[in-house]
Amino acid sequence: MIKNFLLLFSFSFFINTIAKGQLGGPVSHAQWDLSTKKINECEYDLIFTVTLDKGWHTFSIVKIKGADLEVFPTQIIFKPSSDYSLVGNLTETKPTPEYDKTIKKTVLLHYNKVVFVQRIKLNSGNKVKINGKYEYQICKEACEMPPYEKFEFNLQGTSVCKI
Repeated sequence: MIKNFLLLFSFSFFINTIAKGQLGGPVSHAQWDLSTKKINECEYDLIFTVTLDKGWHTFSIVKIKGADLEVFPTQIIFKPSSDYSLVGNLTETKPTPEYDKTIKKTVLLHYNKVVFVQRIKLNSGNKVKINGKYEYQICKEACEMPPYEKFEFNLQGTSVCKI
């Protein structure tokens, strides 16, 4: 039993290493650029712009029912804080629907460039750090394991923003 487990683990590690060597790491095929847009004294749009190398795609934020193990939607996860509130839901540029013969379902993809936006409201008159991580999967002929990367925004609140 242990021998089988070790063999399976070794095989999985070997395949993963080969796949990464052939496909390259996700950082080399998806470049994330973070920016902000001030809406008013207390509200900002946090903008996540992803530029993908030619031929590569990433998945929408929309979960595909019944494909949880095959399709990993892009997620942007914010660390909760009393210093800010999320306003509405995360939005994205319009994805391209495409039928995937492997899983026999239509998936929502982004090619070339995608922009995700989350509006936030500052609840403090002080400097506010907004931390979190984004998780995503990129694919060409095969898919990379979903990586995650941390992000941080630093914004200055005003006395108007205090709750």
